[in-house]
Amino acid sequence: MTHTLNRTGLASPESSNEFIFLCMIPAAWKGTKTAEMVEICDILLKHKPDNMIGIPAGLDEEGLRKMAANATILTAAFNNPVSIQNAVKEVKDKNLGVSIVLSGLFDGINTLCSNIGACEHTHNISLGVFGKADRLPDESVLEITTQCGHALISSLYVEHVVKSIKKGKLTCEEGMKMLVKPCVCGIANPKRIKNSLEKMT
Repeated sequence: MTHTLNRTGLASPESSNEFIFLCMIPAAWKGTKTAEMVEICDILLKHKPDNMIGIPAGLDEEGLRKMAANATILTAAFNNPVSIQNAVKEVKDKNLGVSIVLSGLFDGINTLCSNIGACEHTHNISLGVFGKADRLPDESVLEITTQCGHALISSLYVEHVVKSIKKGKLTCEEGMKMLVKPCVCGIANPKRIKNSLEKMT
């Protein structure tokens, strides 16, 4: 999905292992793939993603499974290449007839697919940012805001959280939890956000 392509700061050593998992079915199929979507949800939970759709809304495992039964989209963020590889392999081996998209650095995705015997059939590439780029927030702020492809993590909110941490009103852990919550898709990466806040403060 193209809304994950403009994540800033992925080339840094601590961020290069980030992978986004997206599973989608056409809206017209809703209700026809209930068992498959629940099974994929279970597979994701088994391999312990760092974030997942429904988690920012406060759903527990049972709530996530109920959500999956009625969903057309499941998303998750992983920082552990072995975990995401095992999750994708399990989904592939079960041949559930559902499209899976992986987002991350090409080298990591290529290695993952090679390891599980999967063929990459499509590549989407971000060509960068055009226009009045000088009006964008600082790069450190963009490393957080671009994690939500629907722009639900506001740069002003990031700046507010950073100021609150500097004043001792919040810890980086608390700030991270506040910034992850607006990204309802569950693709904001808690580990990367916390690392960014620690560097900024």
